[in-house]
Amino acid sequence: MSVLRFLWRFLLLLLHTLHGAWLSLTHVRHPHGNGETLPDPEPISAWSRRLLEILHVRLHCRGSPPHSAALIVANHLSWLDIPVISACTHAAFLSKEAIRYWPLIGWFARAAGTVFIRRGKGEASQVAEAIATRLQGDRQLAIFPEGRIGDGRQVQRFFPRLFAAAIETHTPVVPVALRYGTPGAPDKVVVYHKGRSFLGILFRILARRETRAEIIFCPPLSPEGKDRRTLAREAREAIQAALSADAGD
Repeated sequence: MSVLRFLWRFLLLLLHTLHGAWLSLTHVRHPHGNGETLPDPEPISAWSRRLLEILHVRLHCRGSPPHSAALIVANHLSWLDIPVISACTHAAFLSKEAIRYWPLIGWFARAAGTVFIRRGKGEASQVAEAIATRLQGDRQLAIFPEGRIGDGRQVQRFFPRLFAAAIETHTPVVPVALRYGTPGAPDKVVVYHKGRSFLGILFRILARRETRAEIIFCPPLSPEGKDRRTLAREAREAIQAALSADAGD
């Protein structure tokens, strides 16, 4: 039965990927303040919701997603974080430059309005400028300020420099807590572990009956009167508190 389930979902996934390619070529793009054009975010959100349905990811959404410009900050557990956040918001994402050149994934990332950042000299100022430019256009941008994927048990330290643009543009910060599995028991199939590949995780999700995902939108944080370290600390604490509340910590 699991083999038939896998094959059927894999076929649906291929068709949905082709649909995404068609959308990326045909959907409406709007001028942005810095001269670039950005896609209408709603078709991207709808595509992400359908992707989760095909993968049989049961998404539980708590709290209120933002409806205007916001810097969305989340703990990072898996590549599945991106469609989960996208399904509930109109956010684009911040990504390392290397993703731009990945087969297929890079193409979709570019079409979705992803902000790409080069590593190296001047990275901090480049990141702040890129985030500020997007937020000034009344858009939502989602980032993973831990800088790496966690194990689902503890929210790692946030890099304060990523919050500078929110202060500069007076944009609220929305902490978002992500969880796969149940409180205190992270889903070992979904949550990334060293040595496991994107395709390996994908195939296991396709073969299983269902995957449980939860996204918790914490109250927005005002950047007014705060420095970036304070804002980063408050965002991390909000996410950790949201995850710990159900775990009984």
